Amino acid sequence: MDKCFPQRKNPRLKEFDYSSPQVYFLTTCTRDKHLFFTPDELNRKIISCLEQERGRLNYLIFCYCLMPDHLHLLLQPTNNGIPTAQIMGSIKGKTTRICWEYSLAGKIWQGRFYDHILRKEESISKIIEYILNNPVRRSLAGHWQDYPYCGIIDPIT
Repeated sequence: MDKCFPQRKNPRLKEFDYSSPQVYFLTTCTRDKHLFFTPDELNRKIISCLEQERGRLNYLIFCYCLMPDHLHLLLQPTNNGIPTAQIMGSIKGKTTRICWEYSLAGKIWQGRFYDHILRKEESISKIIEYILNNPVRRSLAGHWQDYPYCGIIDPIT
């Protein structure tokens, strides 16, 4: 391997099945943290895309938050064999094409995404609270319910 270009460490756990029906907290950022997601119509189309992909790929979205420069998802694959990387790849690809309709050019998302597999002792409701309150922490809304680009889709069972 060329020492000038070291290989990046794979952030995924070896030997872990990312298609297993675990609960995953996923975050992906826009390229260079650019504030792409500010137009209302664009954001509504992005959220609609999330819901369509949820139905097409058959996974649960417990909650989401689309911020101007990143997206948080708390989701769970069903027993469909589709790993989180494929789910995120599909979401990022389709939302990029939506952005291109709004004259945004080039890459929209960073190449990688952050994932956290929730452990048994972790509280799903605390993660949901964290995700939904993201716009409050960034002073985009007084209460998460006032921010139109976050919400709960599937109930926790």
